[in-house]
Amino acid sequence: MLWWLVASPAAAAPVSVTDFTGHEVRLDHPARRIVALTPHLVENLFTAGLGDRVVGAVRYSNYPPAAKRIPRVGGYNSLSLEAIVARNPDLVVAWAEGGSPDIVRRLRALGIAVYVDDPRRLSGIARTIRDLGVLGATEAVADRAASAFRRRIAALRQRYAGRAPVTLFWEVWSDPLRTLSGAGMTGAVIRLCGGDNIFADAPTLAPQVSIESVIARKPQAIVASGVAETRPQWKTYWQRWPTIPAVAHDHYVTVPSDLISRPTVRLAQGAADLCRGLDRVRAADGKR
Repeated sequence: MLWWLVASPAAAAPVSVTDFTGHEVRLDHPARRIVALTPHLVENLFTAGLGDRVVGAVRYSNYPPAAKRIPRVGGYNSLSLEAIVARNPDLVVAWAEGGSPDIVRRLRALGIAVYVDDPRRLSGIARTIRDLGVLGATEAVADRAASAFRRRIAALRQRYAGRAPVTLFWEVWSDPLRTLSGAGMTGAVIRLCGGDNIFADAPTLAPQVSIESVIARKPQAIVASGVAETRPQWKTYWQRWPTIPAVAHDHYVTVPSDLISRPTVRLAQGAADLCRGLDRVRAADGKR
């Protein structure tokens, strides 16, 4: 017998939260069938104790391993309304920065509850997990996970707050050369580790930049995530410009993309990896 057929009256009671856009998400009972429209929300649902209720996901939903077996409802920019509705969800979780806002509007018009996630700060990850726990009546599991994440971030902040800043260039891609600004979650992680992003003031989140501008700003470190995984020889690109301090001193730092680009509890591990990498640069330069 399914759990909700034998649940207590309290477990079947209505639940509600306010999502990141200010929209109140109300359910007559805790969510039983959930569709997640980004990989990071699939992961957050598992973290909140709701993995067994995720009945639809998008391509690249690869963590935890069980997520690979969830039926697909499209991709990042190719969501299928028909496939989502066919999964008969009572809750859809979406990301404000991904997919299609039109999908959210159309789902709500069909009477399907949609929670929109949009964490801009590290604390937002904990909030998302707690919200999902409320919507699924798994608050105890969600609260433990959120609290553990907050403790790990607080410990990193305490450890690295007084360290000497390290100027860095964050490489998203090399052709064309693309980086990240100081906005967004990755910017928050860089600051947490005492990094000083040389393009923090860029007006867009992922601007295209020139090699001349990188040379002029003299980064002490070059950091890469996804490009380091898809192009193992990515460092050879930089050897043409030995006047850049990071190149001259072989100060390269890599972080697995899934650990640093997805707003999940694993971001604490990605942050720890970045912090250690920047500390190696400090140690080599005789600065702590």
